[in-house]
Amino acid sequence: MILRPEQGYLICTMPRSGSTLLCDLLSQTGVAGKPNSFFRPQSLADFAAEWDVPAPSLDDFDQSYIDAALTHGSANTGCFGMRIMWQNNVPDFIQRLGVLFPAAQTDLDRLQAAFGPLKFIHLARRDLVAEAVSYVIADQSGLWHRNADGSELERTRPPAEPDYDFDAIHAIYEEVSVGHGNWNSWFDGQNITPLQVAYEDLAQDPNDQLRRVLHFLGCDERKADGIRPGTARLSDARNADWAARFREEAGLAPAAPGT
Repeated sequence: MILRPEQGYLICTMPRSGSTLLCDLLSQTGVAGKPNSFFRPQSLADFAAEWDVPAPSLDDFDQSYIDAALTHGSANTGCFGMRIMWQNNVPDFIQRLGVLFPAAQTDLDRLQAAFGPLKFIHLARRDLVAEAVSYVIADQSGLWHRNADGSELERTRPPAEPDYDFDAIHAIYEEVSVGHGNWNSWFDGQNITPLQVAYEDLAQDPNDQLRRVLHFLGCDERKADGIRPGTARLSDARNADWAARFREEAGLAPAAPGT
């Protein structure tokens, strides 16, 4: 067993909620670990190969994988960080932890048996239509993130021009609505009071929200000073046009001011 970090946190979110931005900001502080999606089903084999540990089976996790995630997620800072999204089968993830830690009775018990003391950050978007539009444009164009200098950070397919698709946006709108709702229900069921962080606030003033998160984690808030986002916003006039068109076609109210 490795030496456990003194503290840890989970960023609980859904796609296109600003988690890549928040993970980057926290990593830059040098005191809050290096959060990543270590238990994203599509990434398990890649992480295992990178860390030279056995890949998780279909039923459970090997302790060596848990230990490696703790090592890389804490990055010698004494604070472990991880990102997890509901639609990546959170109940299945926790059930698999239960195989490794059978004495743990609750979801929170299982998580803390694996990762030690944890705090929870719920990163969500107020404007779920904008979240759905962002997802569909990224999925169609293949471009998910840009670096702060404008260069591409993450692309999943060759460039393609996005085409408005009501059904695709509606499906993602429903998915993110249910996902964030499931997070809130899960927090209530586990008696967890997470720090609520809104994407809109994070995008508007990254340093202010980073200070909030560091304070919540018990880390030095001054480490937020001078840090600049490593990623650039992708939304543009097309996002706004698609969102307005979708709201009209779906019979939804216009976006609230400030979202």
